[in-house]
Amino acid sequence: MKRTFCQICKCDCGIVAEVKNGKILRIEGDRENPNSRGKLCVKGKNSLDVLYHMDRLKKPLLNTGDKGSPKWKEISWDLALEITENKLGELKTRHGPESVAFLFGTTSRTLDTSLVRRFANVYGTPNVTQTWSICVGPKVLAYLATFGGPSYPTCDFANANFIILWGANPLVSYMHRYHGVVQDILKARRTKGASVVVVDPRESETARIGDFHLRIKPNSDFYLAMGMIQYLIDNDLYDHDFVREYTTGFNKLRESLGGYDLETVARKTDLPIEQIRQITERLAESRPASIDRREGILHSVNGLQTARAIAILMSLTGNVDVQGGLIFNPPIKLNNITLEERLPTGKKPFWGEQYPLASDGSGYLAEAILSDRPYPVRSVFVLESNPVLTLPNTKKVINALKKLEFVVVHDFFLTETCKFADLVLPACTFYEKSEVDVGLLKKVRWFRIRRKVVEALNESKSEAEFVRDLGIKMGYSNEFDFPTEDSMLRALLEGSDAERYSLGELEDGIYLEDLRPGYLRERGFNTPSGKIELVPSILRPFHDDLPHPVASPTESGKYPFLLITGPKVPPYYHSQFRNTQTLSKLNPVPCAEVGKGIAQKMEISHGDIIEIRTHVGRLNIKAAVKENMHPFTVSVPHGWADCNANVLTDDLITEPLSGAPMYRGIPCQVRKALEFP
Repeated sequence: MKRTFCQICKCDCGIVAEVKNGKILRIEGDRENPNSRGKLCVKGKNSLDVLYHMDRLKKPLLNTGDKGSPKWKEISWDLALEITENKLGELKTRHGPESVAFLFGTTSRTLDTSLVRRFANVYGTPNVTQTWSICVGPKVLAYLATFGGPSYPTCDFANANFIILWGANPLVSYMHRYHGVVQDILKARRTKGASVVVVDPRESETARIGDFHLRIKPNSDFYLAMGMIQYLIDNDLYDHDFVREYTTGFNKLRESLGGYDLETVARKTDLPIEQIRQITERLAESRPASIDRREGILHSVNGLQTARAIAILMSLTGNVDVQGGLIFNPPIKLNNITLEERLPTGKKPFWGEQYPLASDGSGYLAEAILSDRPYPVRSVFVLESNPVLTLPNTKKVINALKKLEFVVVHDFFLTETCKFADLVLPACTFYEKSEVDVGLLKKVRWFRIRRKVVEALNESKSEAEFVRDLGIKMGYSNEFDFPTEDSMLRALLEGSDAERYSLGELEDGIYLEDLRPGYLRERGFNTPSGKIELVPSILRPFHDDLPHPVASPTESGKYPFLLITGPKVPPYYHSQFRNTQTLSKLNPVPCAEVGKGIAQKMEISHGDIIEIRTHVGRLNIKAAVKENMHPFTVSVPHGWADCNANVLTDDLITEPLSGAPMYRGIPCQVRKALEFP
């Protein structure tokens, strides 16, 4: 039996694998993993079906046809590396190194990304972009501005007396993260009598088991949070001692409030006044309390401002850096092996001028390619990502891919994005490559590594192995002197908390010290003032230090309803696994959830085919009428090739500082359609 961990999503759940003659016979959840506690989701349980899938890519493929209508020719890795070396040399000479960009998906982790960034820095391009801006960007910026680092605080649900899940659906979207989040929530209900509030336009799986479901109007969460803030202050319900001792900016915040009375907020959010009042008063009196905020609020032009307002709510009620509230677990620091010092100074990434605070800018990639601003981008390496299905404005993404001179896709399967590639390279699953689990978003500071459980099938390579071999091919042998994955792991561990342990010990996992809540209150928060900044100084240059709503598209006569895209379903992870029979049979057909207000007005019945239109595009999909969701909202899952939600989204309507695209709260039209197009 061999212990490892899953890498499908960010939860890194522990797995014990039975291996015989180089083949994995069966797997089960690792009960000794303190975070996942022996649990695996349906995707993890069926991960061997991906490892041994008959359609996995076996050899590098060269496209001898046109983009969009490819003709594939199997070639050797040596030839694939030679073609790539020549193209990168040409691009660097003609357009400069910044003309090349690397786009990661969510399944890439620390080891892979470190080696790819190392290659990009040596080559000379700043353009390495991942999923920060289209996932956690608004939340990270908001909380860093308010509390300082660490960047990923988590909620201590197990010890909370009151829990608000805001735009979060943990029963589906992150079942085992946060140290068994669902188990912790249920424990708090059972042992402490904690109430669970779910704020979501949809009747999500979590909303069905919550004590309160606030069916909020999409993209109005900012007004609800600000209304709660104003009610706390106006009615003297905030924690005076905590605010005085641990925060700055309270008076300025209080003076800026106005227009967030409960009557106004009720009109903005479509929520009953009494419900807003009740939830706010319960939050004030039920200390300790936890508020978790997820993509349901982040995928909006107001995502950062809403996350900031929620951070203020936690602070006003004294629920920061306390047991049962928001706690801060510093990340396990590893050696930075990216050679970032090799990147010429002054080089900004393609999103740098548009979104100066953003860590990446994947949603802006198509615009940068098509506009040639701030400079030409002529090549993209797509690493375990499927931008044709996952990035906003699909038509624009396809046009951008067609314009590029050289597109490389590194993946397990021939995805929709591969149709627009010049070269497709076979990738490894997590069972076939090494990685580290640094424990982000988990309460227990527990560190482990993964080494290969089985040798890579066929001719697949990990991202790290691919760029190592490419680096050597391009003459960067000294910078890529990593003969084995073990040597890569050792380079990452140098100088870290885990350096003194053997790789064998680290495979089993090690406990590092547990940090108790309160250490930031004792030593000071990692902000310029050393306190929680209710009016953040780092946002002042951008005129965003005081919370304010961001102008966004609203309903109109042409587009009278609101669209949500991207709700999670258990069998799939974004665009993955619809070709895996054991998973696809659990959710074989995409359906749009339709609020009863839309259904009545447009005479739509359950099972009808409907057409959804936005100012960007249109989509036909089967309808599932829902009684217990916001009545004038329609919700569409993403990741489907035949019903691609991103034909409806706009890449240029974004949160202003993080660049997060507006995937939710989009004005739309809905009508009955006769048939699929």
